[in-house]
Amino acid sequence: MNKMRNIRKGTGESRRGKETILLILDSAKSILIEEGYSKLSMRKVALGAQISVGNLQYYYPNKNDLLKDMLDHSIDEFMDEFERLRLGANNDPELHLKSIINFIVLDLGNPTTTTFYPELWALANHDEYADKLMDEIYAWVRVPLEDSIMRLNPTLNFEQVQKVALFISSSMEGMTMFVGHGKVWNDSIQHMANIATMSFLQLVKNITPETIEQASLEAPLR
Repeated sequence: MNKMRNIRKGTGESRRGKETILLILDSAKSILIEEGYSKLSMRKVALGAQISVGNLQYYYPNKNDLLKDMLDHSIDEFMDEFERLRLGANNDPELHLKSIINFIVLDLGNPTTTTFYPELWALANHDEYADKLMDEIYAWVRVPLEDSIMRLNPTLNFEQVQKVALFISSSMEGMTMFVGHGKVWNDSIQHMANIATMSFLQLVKNITPETIEQASLEAPLR
């Protein structure tokens, strides 16, 4: 079980509290992956964590609190990996960007990633709270991308860097339904990672502020 950046104050600060919370989050995530959010009930989560419903509600009075910590816990794993990639790049922004893109695309083939995030995307379409959380989570994921882009192309201002990072992030996430675990093109996932790495690196190096701004002025095709 991974450590958590965000520990619930008052209930999750003791060693036993932390252990119980991780059991709860693992149980909730398993249900979400195997049965979908619509089947995620407090009773099922408690059963999976082998605790009583009353004990579960001591830590999580409602599903919104549970959803927030489930996403926080999930993103912790990514942030730990991104830090490892940053250190492994030895301050080389090109190597850093390549390693981030390769990691994210290959992770789409993880059975958990293939199911967990699309389930949350669907929920975010109908739930304002989930939509807000997902936006916050992906903003965190884009931070290491933004750092590399800014260093590789210092002609871009921060807003332009954010837009390029958003394009790259959303493009990679869009591959999930094609190269994810059990999907038709899963056997080609490394090839897709190679193409993505080459394409996005060239984009970052060559895009200009004028290109980004001009795109917003173009009249839509009819």
